[in-house]
Amino acid sequence: MRLPPKPRKPDPLAKLLSTPQYTEIPPSILPHAHAVPLGVMVRGILERLLDEPTLEQLFEKHAPEQYTRELTISALVGLLIQVSAGTYRSVYAAYKADQATDRPTIGTSYQALYTKLGRLNTAVSEAIVRHSAEQCSQLLDSMPRVRDEPLAGYRMRVLDGNVLARTHHRLSPLRKWLNACLPGKSLVVYEPGIGLVTDVVLCEDAYTQERTLLTQILPRVFAKDLVVADRHFCTTKFVFGVKNKNGYVLVRQHRTNLPCRVVGELKLCGQTKTGTVYEQTVEATDPDSGEVLKLRRIEIRLLKETRDGDLTVAVLTNLPAEIEAVKLADTYLMRWTIETHFQFLTESLHCELPGLGKPRAALFGFAMALMAANALAVVRASLRSAHGVEAEAEVSGYYLADEIAHDYRTLMKYLPPDQWLGWRRLSVAALAALLVELARQVNLKALTRARRGPKLPPKQKPVYNKKHQHYSTARLLQGLGENDTC
Repeated sequence: MRLPPKPRKPDPLAKLLSTPQYTEIPPSILPHAHAVPLGVMVRGILERLLDEPTLEQLFEKHAPEQYTRELTISALVGLLIQVSAGTYRSVYAAYKADQATDRPTIGTSYQALYTKLGRLNTAVSEAIVRHSAEQCSQLLDSMPRVRDEPLAGYRMRVLDGNVLARTHHRLSPLRKWLNACLPGKSLVVYEPGIGLVTDVVLCEDAYTQERTLLTQILPRVFAKDLVVADRHFCTTKFVFGVKNKNGYVLVRQHRTNLPCRVVGELKLCGQTKTGTVYEQTVEATDPDSGEVLKLRRIEIRLLKETRDGDLTVAVLTNLPAEIEAVKLADTYLMRWTIETHFQFLTESLHCELPGLGKPRAALFGFAMALMAANALAVVRASLRSAHGVEAEAEVSGYYLADEIAHDYRTLMKYLPPDQWLGWRRLSVAALAALLVELARQVNLKALTRARRGPKLPPKQKPVYNKKHQHYSTARLLQGLGENDTC
């Protein structure tokens, strides 16, 4: 006697998509959601971020002197973000793939494409990054276990500059030089509590001093913002400017750019993993207005010197005395989260495109990498909500970006753009719920990072021999008797 088949368990994702709020999501998305969930998540998020009418409004607002004939800003963003996310290796490769489709988004020659990129106003690139951060922040607020501010009640914003690496010497003025040609500089605001780049200032001149760009950041500082920065940004105008916005600073002391007068004795506060913490009260004076600002000077006497040879690090802040100095010393160490983010942008998201020599084009590519990173931050938040904080913490950013690049390219072939339009019209809560359910389909085992032991100091200091610019590896191994006998 043949037993009746066991009833299948209902698919939670199919059940969710059958509800009335997801009627505009086609059923054809379901098998792809099970096969390549990460690609579906990123494709849906980017559909939300790349809303064509919104991008056109940003273009008209921030580049009124420029106009559009055939090449739209939405087509440029859609093309460049695929290159920055690693789906294609170059702009030309993405252009060729676009032209091979039934309905190309680029209706011009590739020469016109490169010309348009080279003339694109940097204010448009900045506005697109800020728009993506606003959209992603709304999604994060609708997910559980996402926002984790280091200091409760304050929005921590880490500030740092970044110089784009050298490009190829394709432009005529660059061909006669063997020296590196730098296409530009940026000033980035990163929020470690949510993992988003929320603001950026782009500059075409790579030799521009980072402090001169601070005037563009100050108007976008709000009350209860905690700006964390290195000593290069410790200036009188910036510290007083943040204070006048009802914000707070946690910045490494620069004795020349912000002179301070000691008004309190140095007191022992405790111990951290990096050293002993002391605190004293100092005063700074604004030479323009004569205003006097009382600051807390947190001094950390390190157990091991920094790479610059410093054994003492002093941090200035106008945060209230209720927050312990030891806590502030640990919080300042989170400034390095932006350096880690820059490394991720360079190695996993290709923020530096060597084929784009024109400054505006290179900076636009960098902005698209920031936008792609914000989309990945939403993906990680969805994984955190679906699998837990500990499981998501073990996910490698490199493996995650690599998996998404392959999944995204697959979806571009099998699902046409018109099947994704419904993602734009979903409410924020509905889209967040769908992303969390999609995250439950992801197998995290293939994405976990590799564990390694602590780095040990070298037994012998490396030596540079001026007589030899290079060595044969085979001969060096032969001299040590390490020939492979397999």
